[in-house]
Amino acid sequence: MLRQIILLGFTFVFMSIISNASAQNSFFSPTLSDYRSSGWTLSIGGSGLGGSNSPFNEEWLIANSTSGTIDTLYSGTWTPQGGFHLSGGIGRVFIAKNPILADRFSINLIGSRRTITETFEGVIDGQDSVVVGSGSALNIGVFVDALRAITLTKKVFLEVGIGGGYRVDFSSEFDFETSTPLSVLEGEMSPFSSCFEFIMGGGLKMKRGKFIRVQFAADILQLAPINSTAKLPWRVGDYRPYRAMISWDLFGLKPIKPEGSCAAPTHSEKSKELFGKKMRGWGRAKSKRNKKD
Repeated sequence: MLRQIILLGFTFVFMSIISNASAQNSFFSPTLSDYRSSGWTLSIGGSGLGGSNSPFNEEWLIANSTSGTIDTLYSGTWTPQGGFHLSGGIGRVFIAKNPILADRFSINLIGSRRTITETFEGVIDGQDSVVVGSGSALNIGVFVDALRAITLTKKVFLEVGIGGGYRVDFSSEFDFETSTPLSVLEGEMSPFSSCFEFIMGGGLKMKRGKFIRVQFAADILQLAPINSTAKLPWRVGDYRPYRAMISWDLFGLKPIKPEGSCAAPTHSEKSKELFGKKMRGWGRAKSKRNKKD
């Protein structure tokens, strides 16, 4: 299901590029007339690990130096159970004044919990075994995204985008209930991860300078742990982080610039020209000459 959503998203991206490649304005261009080009964005929603509820088979083969054969250290089925947890974020969003492909750019700090429980049922060292492993962590990431709005009406738009993120796991706790060769995996966990992500969703213009967006994002390329595997083995399985968020974008009004006026104050240069020494008393002198005549 997650792959189908990502494929659908790529279709939206392609359509957006074709229809907007040469555009010099966007859904957000009118906002720039009275509002600042950058604003705050507040987000709340949930996140999880894609594939964390799909069983998978795995086996560990090693070479027997004595007999020269290949021995099976373990072979069986992992059944993971991952949670979907509350997420929150804060960031800045920037409207492109001359959009080509992206009409906005955003940088967000997003935090959430991660949990997973993996149950192994199979054979370990020739014996039928059941092993339960669990892990949890507080995950905080920084995400930089390029976004494009596809206008549906004057107030409604679809949204697509791509970006990248860097995550760190804090307060990590991992545990295997049974001491087995699988426990060595605990030492291979990396708290750092990075990714390229795909974004799709939609939005609504509440009023000028205020927007609400619903956004789904998932990793399309995982770069962590930062090594040759380019995978995210968070516990035993390879999972794809994702999040679904509601965001509020708030743009402040531009400061009002004072404009020049022909009725300038008396201490200005213009007033000096209109009411200089040559002009002072001219009206009264003319009135006295008229009375004498």
